[in-house]
Amino acid sequence: MNDSAGRRVQQPRPSQRAASVSIAMKQSREAEQQRGGQVHSHAAGMNEGMRVLSYLIAGVALYGGLGWLADHLLGTAFWLPLGIVLGAAFAVYTIIRRFGRVESPALSLPKTPTGEGAR
Repeated sequence: MNDSAGRRVQQPRPSQRAASVSIAMKQSREAEQQRGGQVHSHAAGMNEGMRVLSYLIAGVALYGGLGWLADHLLGTAFWLPLGIVLGAAFAVYTIIRRFGRVESPALSLPKTPTGEGAR
């Protein structure tokens, strides 16, 4: 019988797999640092989108929770829906204030080697 046919291929142990993944992640971080910490545009967009979504969820949850608490303590039934609507409105306001600024390339001054804008 052929020796190579009788042998089993050994799969790497979980600890070896984890070590190889951590090495790959370390190399990826080092490569990113060498590029100056630049993140790919799709990753930056994803980060920004997740941040916007978290603002929306947090606004509705926080103000909805405060509305529920007010309803519970005061024995009313209108603070919860009002809190949810106000939370969504404040979240949209915060998102527009934080992410709504767009720098126009025509209005920005070019940088000189000294770091000051051209005059």
